[in-house]
Amino acid sequence: MEELYRRHASVVLAYLRGLTRDQHQAEDLMQETFVRATRALGGYRGGSPRAWLLAIARTTFLDAVRRRTETPVSELPDEGTRDPDVVERLTVQRVLARLSEPHRTVLVLRDELGLPYADIADAIGRSLGATKVLIHRARKAFRATYELEAGHD
Repeated sequence: MEELYRRHASVVLAYLRGLTRDQHQAEDLMQETFVRATRALGGYRGGSPRAWLLAIARTTFLDAVRRRTETPVSELPDEGTRDPDVVERLTVQRVLARLSEPHRTVLVLRDELGLPYADIADAIGRSLGATKVLIHRARKAFRATYELEAGHD
């Protein structure tokens, strides 16, 4: 388990940070992910360990959302900055926060973490074709939401 942690902790943390948009919550969920992975190690059937851990991380995130009364990906405050890079980053974060969990998940896995489609399919428990369709739809939803968000500025 130590080797799995060393190899994949940074990817799991980045994935959870992309879902929660909160460093502390992501760290807590990452620890819970590895606790669950340790307990489930006997049931690991091989394949990509990263995809297996990301699937556990996704379940951990969804369980945390169900336990809370508020959504952990709340509206991000306007930072009052005029720096175009900061404004763009905040806009992207607000748009991601507005997307559905499946759309946000696949975009974080593919576009932020650069995972291959096959690993994403394993992590979310869908076929490769269904995963590609989901990513396409997620990007389309992101684009539409982004245009609305950017139009309000």
